[in-house]
Amino acid sequence: MAPAYRWHRRFLQHLQSRHPAQRWVLKSPGHIWALGDLLGEYPNALLVQTHRDPLRIIASISSLIALLRRLASDESSIGEAASEFADYIIEGNDRSVSARESGAVPAERIVDVYFSDFMADPFRTIRGIYDRLGFELSGDALARMQRFLAENPADRHGGHRYAFADTGLDAGEMRERSRRYQEYFGVESEDLR
Repeated sequence: MAPAYRWHRRFLQHLQSRHPAQRWVLKSPGHIWALGDLLGEYPNALLVQTHRDPLRIIASISSLIALLRRLASDESSIGEAASEFADYIIEGNDRSVSARESGAVPAERIVDVYFSDFMADPFRTIRGIYDRLGFELSGDALARMQRFLAENPADRHGGHRYAFADTGLDAGEMRERSRRYQEYFGVESEDLR
């Protein structure tokens, strides 16, 4: 992925060329598969890695992918999406463990955020991220975040409902395959509903 990240940097520089800024803020779970290459191109990057029960992630992504595919096809199921993406998700999680174990991702460059903590108290979690990365969380920025969440509740458009059972995957097998990631990061198993 190193050549892709070189191109990525050039493209971001192009986008920023008329709007200079001190830092880029990017959000993409897709970087988890190549954290070493990402930091090779962006050695000063500060990362936030979010953690959630992998089986809930598989169920959520499979449901979303099936829904999106139905926009262009009559033949789409959650089970198909799950069988296609479960291995990919588990591999990405394992690669993130390997990147930490090898030192490719130094501990001082990354903050781990747990879904359950964020859901329980988003602003405490956000303050923790800012503190850990050495950034100031201004009162204005905090107020804008609070206002946004108040104006955009999670269930505003009905929410995203899904169940692991809809994936057709064996929960025991997936749990075993996710053990390394869950144990390394201390990610608790959630109710699969």
